[in-house]
Parts: sequence; structure tokens; C-alpha cells
Amino acid sequence: MKKLLTLAFSLFFLFSYSQDLEWDTSKSFDVVFDIDSASSTDGVDWVMAISGQAGPYGMAYGSITFSNFSSDETQGEYFGYFFTQVQDKLFRGTTNGLWKKADNKYKTIALDNEKVGGIINLVTGSWDLVNRKVNFSVSPLKE
Repeated sequence: MKKLLTLAFSLFFLFSYSQDLEWDTSKSFDVVFDIDSASSTDGVDWVMAISGQAGPYGMAYGSITFSNFSSDETQGEYFGYFFTQVQDKLFRGTTNGLWKKADNKYKTIALDNEKVGGIINLVTGSWDLVNRKVNFSVSPLKE
């Protein structure tokens, strides 16, 4: 419940002040991650480990937890953590967003917070569970 309220507040803030937000499309990038594993301890929430090259962040590793909103399991929320390293610089971040089943894929939209540099990214994704691939489009917020 706390996660849902946090996400609702974040989305409210995003949309209520959206006229003030500008995304830096000149620094946008696309990434493809592999889904390395998926597991569940309760059959309701699912945890996926993903990894791949994340543009300027180098090789990235993430752990994402999916939860359901609806009884038909067609939409919900997700949150997760990322860890990357580029040479001697370490990056950690969080992600918080929504997912919805669309045909044979899952579409996501999230805000990612890169904790070291304080960069906020808008991230849209397409999850192909059959082929174990995730495609993300990432756009940082202008400073």
C-alpha cells in the first residue's frame, strides 16, 4: 500500500507540474536488456533479474519486482534497483512505475532515479517474456 501511495503521489506530481518539466531528448538513448531469471515466493509478486548495456551507464544489473493491481493480472506496479559501473565511477538507482499487458508483451512506464548524480529519467519499456528481452527508451529530465 505504501508503494502504491508513493507511486500515485509521484505520478500526481509529475502530471500536475508537467508543464514545468522538460526532457532532454539530446541525451536520450535506447537499451536492450536480457531477462536473466524470474522467480516468485507467493505466486502473486514476481522478481526479475535483468542485465545489459545501459548507454552512458555501462553494464547494468537490475532486480525488478512486479505486483498486480487487477484480479485478471493485466496491469500493476513495479519497483526495483539498479547497479552499474563505468571504469571507476559507480552508479546506483531506483525505478518505480506501472505495467500493463498489451498483446503478448508488457508495456511499462517509470521514473528512474540515478542516486549518485541525482538524474531523473523517464523510462518506457517493452518486456518480451518469451524471448527474454526488455527494450527501454530513456530520457533524462533537463536540469
